[in-house]
Amino acid sequence: VEYLGQAQRQSELFANVPIVFGLALFLMFLLLTLTFRSLPQALVMLPLIMLGLMGAIWGHGIHGIPVSILSMFGLLAVTGIVVNDAVVFVAKYNQNLKLEGMTVKQAVIDAGVARFRPILLTSVTTIAGLYPLVLETDRQAQFLIPMAITVVYGVFFGTLLILFFLPSILMALNELRRVLYWFWQGERITAEMVEPSVREKMRQQDHNSFIDPNYNLQDSE
Repeated sequence: VEYLGQAQRQSELFANVPIVFGLALFLMFLLLTLTFRSLPQALVMLPLIMLGLMGAIWGHGIHGIPVSILSMFGLLAVTGIVVNDAVVFVAKYNQNLKLEGMTVKQAVIDAGVARFRPILLTSVTTIAGLYPLVLETDRQAQFLIPMAITVVYGVFFGTLLILFFLPSILMALNELRRVLYWFWQGERITAEMVEPSVREKMRQQDHNSFIDPNYNLQDSE
């Protein structure tokens, strides 16, 4: 039996989706690594993306609608939205450590408080704008409903993960860094000293002090 027509096009598209999705993830993590100057902080996004996509699949089950081609396109959109929200959170966390001189715990809490409203409003407006399409019964809108379900439930679960679990992931990553540093170097250091943003600040301070012994980094800030 040979399937042609729409079945053939769907088969070809589903075969190409893993390649396109994998390439998009690779480029995304490359840019995040260059932005944060930390591969572990970029990889923190991976479980958020996977669990957000799981939420999108659950959404299809809740509404009893099978995953379609447009659902795949919706998954790409969900990935971008979840990563954008997570980047906003992690960037504020790094800023608190590097510029504000906060402890790791203070930086995580402040980032959660400062970014709670922007992340929540972005997600609420996206969900509120698309949910009427999810409930649409008109036949003309049926082929768009899977994509809407993917975005709505993916963003919903992704937002919950960012607001409530990303702070815990950052704290756990910091503790893992400290353990690895103690294992390799044989000494224990503070939680702040293993963070990439703080180490970058120290390198800048050492570099400027080497160029000008009278340089004071705090005065320059």
